[in-house]
Parts: sequence; C-alpha cells; structure tokens
Amino acid sequence: MSTTAAPHAVDEHRPDLDWLRVVAILLLHLFHTGMMFNRWDWHVKSAQALTWLEPPMEVLHHVRMPLLMLISGVGTALALRRRSVGVFEKDRVKRLFGPLVFGMFLVVPPQIYVEQLFRGRFHGSYAEFYPSVFDFVPYPAGSFSWHHLWFVAYLFVFCMLALPLFAALGTARGQALLARVEGWLCRGWNVAWLFAPLALNWLLLRHHPETHALLDDPRTFGHYGLLFLLGHLLGRCPRVWDHLVERRRGLLMASVVLFAVMMPDSEFPLVPEVLGAQAALWFFILTALAWARARIHVRRPWLKHAQELSYPFYILHQTVIVVVGYAFLRLPVSTLALFGLVLGVSFGVTWGLTEAVARVPFLRPCFGMKPRGTRRTALRTAEAGHTA
Repeated sequence: MSTTAAPHAVDEHRPDLDWLRVVAILLLHLFHTGMMFNRWDWHVKSAQALTWLEPPMEVLHHVRMPLLMLISGVGTALALRRRSVGVFEKDRVKRLFGPLVFGMFLVVPPQIYVEQLFRGRFHGSYAEFYPSVFDFVPYPAGSFSWHHLWFVAYLFVFCMLALPLFAALGTARGQALLARVEGWLCRGWNVAWLFAPLALNWLLLRHHPETHALLDDPRTFGHYGLLFLLGHLLGRCPRVWDHLVERRRGLLMASVVLFAVMMPDSEFPLVPEVLGAQAALWFFILTALAWARARIHVRRPWLKHAQELSYPFYILHQTVIVVVGYAFLRLPVSTLALFGLVLGVSFGVTWGLTEAVARVPFLRPCFGMKPRGTRRTALRTAEAGHTA
C-alpha cells in the first residue's frame, strides 16, 4: 500500500509491485466473499455452505496477506530512497494511522451492526446502535474494533518500530552492511534460506492463536513483522531482483513441488510440517516477485489508476461484503447464485465507492490517498530546481 519506485530510478514507479498489489487486493475481496459461504466462523453466514470453496480458500488464507505485507516492506525501502526518515514517519502517520482511526469509527461499525442484527443481539436502527462505538468496549463484547483493518494497524506499528533501523541503514556503515548482505543473497539459492526465520517464529510461538489484536498476538505479529522486514531488505538490495528473475523457472518448479507436498494439511510431524509450510509460502512469494519483475515493465494508465484505488478499496471492501451479503440472504436463489450475486454486487459497489472517494478532495486523506496533483507539483518543483 506504499508508494514505490524502481531501485534504479528514484522517480519511477514499480509496475510489477503495483500489479501484484492489485491482484492481491482482488483475491482478498474474493476470499472475504467466500467467508460467507464456507463452514468457517464469520460475521454473516449463508444457511448453506459451498464446501468446495474451502481448499482454495485455505491456500489464499496463507498467501494473500503475507504477500501484501512483504510488498509493503519493499515499498518502505523504495520510499526511503527519496525522503528522509522524518518525512517518512510523518507520511506513514497520515497514510496509515489516520485512515485506521477513520475506519474504526466510520467504516467498521456497520459490519458490527449487521452482525448483531444477523445474530439477533440487536434489533434497533443504526442510529440507535452507533453510540455504542464510543463505549470503547472491544469487539465481540462491544462495538469497537479494527476488524479487517488489523493489517493497517500492524503495518503502522512495524513502520514506527523500524524507524531506528531505517535510520541506521541509511548511514555509511549501514550501506556497507547492506552491500555485503546483497552479495550473499545474490549467490546461488541463498535468498531461499530467508524462510528460516518465518519457520522459527511459528515453531517457538505455535501455541499462541491468531487474534489480530496486536497485544496478545505474538505469533502473528512476529510472522508479519518478519515479512515486513524481509520485504524491506529486498527493497534495499536492487541486484537481488535481477537474481530472482534469472531463477524464476527454478522458483516456479520448487513452488509447485512444495505446494503438491504440503497441500494436505498437517500430514507431517510438527517440525517438517512447519518447515515445509513456511518454505512453500516463501517460494510462492519469491516466484510471484520474480515473474512479475520479468513480465511487467510498463505502468499503464489502468494499472496506475487501479493501484491508486487499491488502498481505499481494501478499507471499504469487507464492510460492503457484509452489508450486501446480509441484504441478499433471503433472496430465493441457489447458494451458488447467491455467492455470485454477493461477489459481483459487492465488488461493483466497492469499486464505485472508491471512485467516489478518489474524486472528493476531503475524503482522499481519510482513505490514505494523496491530494490530487501532489506528484505533478513535486515533479515541476524538481524540474525547476534542475534548471535554476
């Protein structure tokens, strides 16, 4: 969700990362729609389940958000190529913390209200429900939550905690260390070994459930924190990307083999299971990065527009799915048709809302979007400086 630039050009965007981000957001919308129709617990559920959704959703569950977090880590490295750590900190407060607070008070509450209606725990209007948000009682006992915006909360915390590291890596000693690390990563298959910290985190913290509540979520916090740092490392090491492109076919083959071996869940003892699962995730991420880097070279207008809308789309999508899904529950159609309707209508409504947000100047910062014309003005200022 961060603005990115190519390693070799400060003012150039990375279309490969933009494309991966947009695809990941679309898969996220598909996943959250499917949550209404599988047998897993969620906010609003169809009376009949589509059990065939569960195997592909199991795969999506393990790869969609890790890929987004790693791309966000890469984005921080590329953003720091053209701004100081202090400016970066202020930017993340505006683009992460601000939208998080806005979302917790205005975007997430409709989800909680609809869930309360669905479960028969509340029977009044939304106007009667909304004041309960200001009781600040955490969900599910109360109405205060960040729900799917946990990702934004975690990303903001990671950025703030890593500020001293970012400053250190910008020094001469930090640059020398990065050069040595980059050289090591570009030798053979060394980059593949970066899955080891992910596996170690899961093994050491395996007894802690995934809560997305930050303070009592050490395994998930560590998992995504490591992915963020690994992404930042890759973003600081531009030669690694060419190295990945050269090995993209081998990465793809390894990913296919690992996927085939690890697809049956929990078929191995604990240590091989964790090692295999985290290796499969890491190889999938490297494969996606390598092939996107090899194939996506041009940032076409539609991609630029989709990338700009991806953040507000993410903020809005789950609320729209929950509201649309609840409204459609009683339609006299088959479960498969209901799934198609919820998927299509919720996507269209979310897209329409994001287009509207992008056109309303005072709403843009509420959804983490830059003011219109910011980049154009910056470029004109830079050009003026060169000609002065």
